[in-house]
Amino acid sequence: MQAAQKMNGSRPYALLRAGYPYYATLGMRRVTQNPVDIAFGDDGLLFVLCRQRGIGNNIRRINWKDEDLDTFGSGHFEWPVTLIRDSAGTFYVSDEAKHAVILIGPDEEFIKEWGTRGSAPGELDRPSGMAFDAEENLYVSDTLNHRIQKFTKDGRFISTFGSLGDREGQLNMPWGVTIDDEGMVLVSDWRNDRIQRFTPDGEFVMSFGSSGAGQGEFNRPAGVEVDQHGDIYVADRGNHRIQMFDPNGRYVRQFTGDATLSRIGRIYIQNNVAALRARESVSTEPEKKFVSPASARIGPDGLMYAPDFGRHRVQVYKKEAYPLAEGEIAPPRKSPTLYTV
Repeated sequence: MQAAQKMNGSRPYALLRAGYPYYATLGMRRVTQNPVDIAFGDDGLLFVLCRQRGIGNNIRRINWKDEDLDTFGSGHFEWPVTLIRDSAGTFYVSDEAKHAVILIGPDEEFIKEWGTRGSAPGELDRPSGMAFDAEENLYVSDTLNHRIQKFTKDGRFISTFGSLGDREGQLNMPWGVTIDDEGMVLVSDWRNDRIQRFTPDGEFVMSFGSSGAGQGEFNRPAGVEVDQHGDIYVADRGNHRIQMFDPNGRYVRQFTGDATLSRIGRIYIQNNVAALRARESVSTEPEKKFVSPASARIGPDGLMYAPDFGRHRVQVYKKEAYPLAEGEIAPPRKSPTLYTV
């Protein structure tokens, strides 16, 4: 479950990052339409939150065979943003149009929704990102109130931090939120184009990033995630990429998209003579790139899943990295370089 997947083990002293190759593509336009987030079930099941204006919003269930299994939640969402599951298998969906959090049971039946529009403690205005801490208290990005709020799972208000501004610890339309393996709260500060780290009580720790399209710069960062090594992934939505940073906020690399045809997409095209001819007649190079990814998730299998919102699919990458103890690597250098004497 996403509530506990990053809460086990300790970070290595350093990493030998051997690579992060593209692994697979899942879904297609007629199945995983406009995916904004993804959650993980048992036996390789994947739950994709689809956000479709004027068509309907739902959670689509697929698997690693790339089979379209079913949908649920239809009729309960207006403009969903984030999907997470607790240790009991209950789904939590933030809905910015309803100003609420919606609960769907493990049996995929609606349980309830909680949330009231407003700016008082415990009220919400366009909630977006959500994350559980180790006790499964729920942190919510209260976007238009420019703060992070903490609730129990049933919606009882606990605490809040943040205010409008661009100084350290202030926020301007926060979007993504996640809890790392040390219990720290990472927030994608959407309009300030940065990531901020806070203690569980909301005390500012550090930030990184600035506006732009270069390495380590952001154009409206959305979802944020942390893997088992403490590495940080940011859906740099306006730049159509996922950026990866080390636990200290140092830029490591970016993902811009490497998609191939998914299994279900290939079957569809092979049975559609017009689509076959169209694909044969043009360059498919641009089609592999991300368009407006809104989140990045680390699965229980260690793979990185990126819902590719504008391409209606999920791109998957596999990290190859080897933990290093302190005695297995030289001390840090003042001027890092890959060249050795």
